[in-house]
Amino acid sequence: MLDSPSQRLLQDSLAAQLSRGLTTFASALDGLGFDESLAAQLSPGLTTFASALDGLDLRHLMPGGALSRNEAFRLAGSTLWERLQAVDPANWRGERLRRLDMLAVMEEGIPLVWTPSADVIRELLDAPDAPTRRKVLERQAPAVVEDCRTVLTDVARTDLTSEVDFLHDCLYSIGNGKYAAAQVLASSVLDTILRAMVRADPRLQNNKGGFTFNILAAQLPKATPDTLVGQFRAYCIHTSIHKAYEQYFGPPVPEEYNRHATAHAAGPTQITLANALAAVMLAVSLRAVP
Repeated sequence: MLDSPSQRLLQDSLAAQLSRGLTTFASALDGLGFDESLAAQLSPGLTTFASALDGLDLRHLMPGGALSRNEAFRLAGSTLWERLQAVDPANWRGERLRRLDMLAVMEEGIPLVWTPSADVIRELLDAPDAPTRRKVLERQAPAVVEDCRTVLTDVARTDLTSEVDFLHDCLYSIGNGKYAAAQVLASSVLDTILRAMVRADPRLQNNKGGFTFNILAAQLPKATPDTLVGQFRAYCIHTSIHKAYEQYFGPPVPEEYNRHATAHAAGPTQITLANALAAVMLAVSLRAVP
């Protein structure tokens, strides 16, 4: 069993505050089809849920490493709903979004973590199929570009300056109608980011110490309806990476964004405004991870 002062603090606080937080939580979920009886229905399971916390690695509530002592106390002192919101990216926080439907959109190759805005996500969710969603993305291109700029502006790490500058160049190109250049450059930045991840972690390397996507993918679980709350954001990014790096031996050329098809099948099927936006959004989501 995982055990540390911050782990125990979070476990104890979560269990103690579940009862009084359920009513607020149920109200916040009413847009998902639950009624006011949710709290009453969940009450009998509180003991089982609290027990299950013993096996939950709460150090990873926030992607990027273990919680610091200050973070643990801050989270433990917040309300249940605030604590759940803290693990969401900014564009989901406080919004009523259909999370399971979002998984399907990300499986199609449209990233939804950190960008775009909640309003654009809702429009994507309301679209009847993948081609219509790509049209929505293209119609909302100016808003998506601004969302990406905002996220990049908040990246403070000086070691990411080059990648951030290149992604700003991508956004400038899209704004000026040069989406082909944006898609190719964003794909290169995405590759650079993933290869840096592999170099930094021997577990992601092949037996020669190099980059093989199949080995990397095995360490990047995709999001599912059963994914734990604290892992959901990171696993959603993984889902988008898996889609972007699907094997391509074509034809046919995929219509959704694919890194390999971008490099090896340049043409109007793969090089599109929607795919340029998807490539930039995915690279931005990786640069925005704390």
